[in-house]
Amino acid sequence: MSIETDWKQLNEKEDEDLTALLRATTLNSLSSKSPLQKIKRSLLINIIFGGLICLIYVFVMLYFKIWQIQLAIGIVLLFSLWAVYSAYIQYIKIDDTVASNTILAELKKNYYSIEKWIRIQLRAAVCIYPVSVLGGFMVGGVLGSGKPVNDFLNRSVVQIALIICILIMVPIAYYLAKRLFQVSFGKHLKLLKQNIDDLEKEM
Repeated sequence: MSIETDWKQLNEKEDEDLTALLRATTLNSLSSKSPLQKIKRSLLINIIFGGLICLIYVFVMLYFKIWQIQLAIGIVLLFSLWAVYSAYIQYIKIDDTVASNTILAELKKNYYSIEKWIRIQLRAAVCIYPVSVLGGFMVGGVLGSGKPVNDFLNRSVVQIALIICILIMVPIAYYLAKRLFQVSFGKHLKLLKQNIDDLEKEM
């Protein structure tokens, strides 16, 4: 073989390697953006449903003009508004159109931000669930007994029933909330983490 032929073959091999690398980078970039788009969609659904729930709380507060119920539901409403607002902040922070040279940093930022957001939501929910159960219990008590809140809450059997409801409902509500976050974000976060690991291996 001549030196010219060897040089030509070497250049062709380098071009093939470069093309393969660029193709892999492009595919990684596209597949990495996909879970971000799905997370944004899940956040949007979360925001919409959260807003509807807030409207229900407002209706309950306006319908039951009882200060104890309005106070309990009002606290839950404030928590729900905060949850919707925090979800909106996460939504606008996600940039799923970043350039390929900054994709890794963007993926890591969003991955850890969403994970932290979910943890904070669950911890705050544990504190608000007892208030929510109390509010629902009072609504049910007023509707069921037709008596003022103080009248039926002063009974020992009712107080025991309230404590039992809180002890049962709070863990169930926490489990359901955790499960809901897992269904909404778990698969997409797992794929996002896999993309992060793959991109780090290529560096």
